[in-house]
Amino acid sequence: MLKHKERFRKNAKLLLLAGLVSAVTACSSTRSLFDSGDAEETPVLVVDANIITMNPDQPRANAMIFHQGEITAVGDEATIRQQLSGLHRTYSLSGQTVVPGFIETHDHIVLGSLSYGIANVEPFNYPTLASALEVIASAKPNDDGWILAFGADPQLYEEKKGPTRDVLDKLHPDVPVLIFHLSGHGAFANSEALRRAGIDNNTPNPDGGYFEKDEHGELTGYLSGQPAFFQVHGYPPTNPDNLLKAANARAKEGVTTASEMGFMDTTSLELARATTAQHDFPIRVMGALTSNTKNFDEVAENIKAYETDRLTIRFGKTWTDGSPQGGTAFFSHGYHDPEFGGAEAQGSQEHFNEILNDFYQNNLWPAVHANGDGATDVALAAIESAQASYKENGGDVAAIRPHLIHALYTRPEQIQKAKALNTGITFFPTHVYYWGDLHYERTVGPDRSERLSAMADAYKAGIQPTMHNDPPVTPVDPIFNMWITVNRTSSSGREIGKDQAITAQQALAAYTTNAAYQFGVEDQLGSLEVGKKADFVVLDADPLSIDAAALRDIEVQATVVDGRLVYAKPTAYDRVEPPVSE
Repeated sequence: MLKHKERFRKNAKLLLLAGLVSAVTACSSTRSLFDSGDAEETPVLVVDANIITMNPDQPRANAMIFHQGEITAVGDEATIRQQLSGLHRTYSLSGQTVVPGFIETHDHIVLGSLSYGIANVEPFNYPTLASALEVIASAKPNDDGWILAFGADPQLYEEKKGPTRDVLDKLHPDVPVLIFHLSGHGAFANSEALRRAGIDNNTPNPDGGYFEKDEHGELTGYLSGQPAFFQVHGYPPTNPDNLLKAANARAKEGVTTASEMGFMDTTSLELARATTAQHDFPIRVMGALTSNTKNFDEVAENIKAYETDRLTIRFGKTWTDGSPQGGTAFFSHGYHDPEFGGAEAQGSQEHFNEILNDFYQNNLWPAVHANGDGATDVALAAIESAQASYKENGGDVAAIRPHLIHALYTRPEQIQKAKALNTGITFFPTHVYYWGDLHYERTVGPDRSERLSAMADAYKAGIQPTMHNDPPVTPVDPIFNMWITVNRTSSSGREIGKDQAITAQQALAAYTTNAAYQFGVEDQLGSLEVGKKADFVVLDADPLSIDAAALRDIEVQATVVDGRLVYAKPTAYDRVEPPVSE
């Protein structure tokens, strides 16, 4: 495993969310805390809690009341108890910490759930290429006769090599094989897959991608960019069971609102609608419709028809470049090591101006993928152009909040321009840890790597920055991301961009209040205050009080959405009593 969290050892008798009540009413049924069924019919009083509200007017509290999924009181226990009358339930958290639910602002919960249905060769599970190839060797063809897998990354395998065509041909000479790159911006194919797609040494590269060749002009099997590998095979469909697994995996990490920032067709939209409408679907999902969706305008016009109580689709998504570790990011001064990669924008400025204008006209908030500063120039220019056009036609520019996705390397003036355009930024700081050494040595070099995920500059500019794990590119883990942004060290221990380190308070805000603002749900989520949803996480330590180096060791004990328990760490309960009346 590339990542090993050192966990606190717990006393075996430490009890999670123990129900402590002094009187018993004999007539009521007994249920566990924040029952995983319907939201409590009776009010719930949580006491002996270390509540970090993220509400600047009331930053801390030790008690909270919620009823039917909504917070009705937060504050001192003695004070808010006076608001209770009749039946209610009282629970003690024994001093554990409560924070607002985490919001994953760039996620692929639907698209990424396909990894539960095909072979998975992620370096987080298979650290060597050799072990990944064992998985591929034992894989069986699907109903269409293909072997598909997800998660290969030559930069993270110990051998620093990928599953090239010649290697895959030895494993499966007659069966088509395609392995999606971990970034989602490339794939590895064997000869049979290329043959079926009609791709040979003379096939021209598509716009926005290329077919890699060796020094002899022979195809290596690596297909860079979605325009390239989509000629071989698209992403396979997922299913409700896989999507539910993905949702539960996020709840386990404290995520109460996930996202699918890549709805590419009505099939995935319908799947998300049907699955999130199920009673047992545990978390919220924010969505984005991609600019390459077939019949985009027609689908965008009817996008609200796919929404449910758990699913909101507010954004339009497009890409101005590709993957830095895949060699397809657009840096204005190129790659530090030109042999590693190099790319321009994935379209002309006019192309992206038109896309962003379509987003505004369809009342979709733009979410623009831009890793390199060259791509960021294009993205900001497109946002500026679309805003001007929208304003000229009587639109309220302030009502639509665009944001940049990833922003791996930005120049200082770009941060300032983003602020001027009321454009948010969701950073991908996991790059600092997993690919930080690669960026330092090959992609952007020592100087530019000091500005990877420049969250400190974003805060200074007055932007409310957020951050994400971009699952399945890296595992869902908000707490680990917070640790990265505070400590700024790579997997080898190298300090990278220490001047861009932020505080634990700022890191927590990036996953709560800032994220809620970016998603336009700040009136419902992001902080624990009266009138907002009872979405919160119970932690075994206070992220604002412990040493910065220990942030990564914090464990999620429970996750609650709409006042019902959607995840609890397997720990014994002391006792749960029926409701009492005061």
